[in-house]
Amino acid sequence: METRKILRAEFNRRLALFQERLSRRGLDGALLFQAASIFYLAGTAQEAHLFVPPAGEPCLLVYQDPARAREETVWDAVVPLAGFREIPLRLADLGHRRLLRLGTEMDVISYRLFSRYREVLPEARWEDISGELRSLRMIKSEVELAALRHSAARHAEVFRYIETKIVPGMSELEIAAELEGYARSLGHQGRVRYRGYEQGLPIGVVAAGPNAAYGAGYPWTLTGRGLSPLYPLGAGSRTWQAGEPLLIDYAGAYGDYLVDKTGVYFGGPPPADLLRAQRVAEEIAALVTEQAKPGVAAGELYDLALRKAQEAGLAEHFMGWGRQAAYIGHGVGLELNEWPVLGRGDRTVLAEGMVIAIEPKFVFPGRGAVGLEETYVVTPRGARLLA
Repeated sequence: METRKILRAEFNRRLALFQERLSRRGLDGALLFQAASIFYLAGTAQEAHLFVPPAGEPCLLVYQDPARAREETVWDAVVPLAGFREIPLRLADLGHRRLLRLGTEMDVISYRLFSRYREVLPEARWEDISGELRSLRMIKSEVELAALRHSAARHAEVFRYIETKIVPGMSELEIAAELEGYARSLGHQGRVRYRGYEQGLPIGVVAAGPNAAYGAGYPWTLTGRGLSPLYPLGAGSRTWQAGEPLLIDYAGAYGDYLVDKTGVYFGGPPPADLLRAQRVAEEIAALVTEQAKPGVAAGELYDLALRKAQEAGLAEHFMGWGRQAAYIGHGVGLELNEWPVLGRGDRTVLAEGMVIAIEPKFVFPGRGAVGLEETYVVTPRGARLLA
């Protein structure tokens, strides 16, 4: 009962903040469909459309399992939906009839879905509300931080476990199976949510030697080679050789909230230049976390990291090779790529309670990659590890 009260207060807080943004925009409501957004505002990720008015309780229009949605959500208005054309009828039943300005998540909506929204609500003028939602989710509440710390603690345990199991001679796939099996035994969801991409995203990368420097056409520093051109990310069949870097980069989802972590292992005496690059990455991480305080612009932290890489003579290897990723970290939460992005020119001002993964890495073509990644919460004293 006490947990239910805490959750109700948490969702009331989120709803009030979002509705304040709707009112400020002069919108008659927002119609949301993205699972993470529906969960954030309603506590369920059933296939549904969530209508949020500028005042009053939201309405959840559910296709498949209204009974389960009622069990999971804190709101009373859960309405079965037999078809798309029923949306305006069910909203009208609840008193939402004259909807002339509506918001939706235009950063991820498909043309087909948007066309259907316009078809069934022809009088409405549609506006992008995704920025308001994403900025709202940047700052985590105490309830969210508790969930993130739980995920971080479990994920740290997985990395401690895998250090005792990996040895040169194992394939990337064998290492991934060992890691993922143990993670699942601790409650890992076995998938991650990534905004804007199809959900074929792997939960992590195991990349031995040159495979860590192998690109897959994604805007990330490292992807691994994967097992085929259709699945060009994550672990492949390469065997880890002693002395070459083994990079393990995995997202942890133990519950609803994600953390991100990377470790690098050598399994023997490492080459001197790669070991030096690893030390520089650690120095960059220490410097960035020290400066990641409320009031600092996200882009300033990227600039700080880049200068340190330049001073070390490693700029051409920093965050990629050839086409380099212009960021040093990113927000995490319900999705792996939340705001803020600690990237070049990003003017987002850090605030207490933001949760960010900081990941300085160096890539050496034909040889591999080194670096690290941990997940932190922004505090007045700088970024602090969640676990």
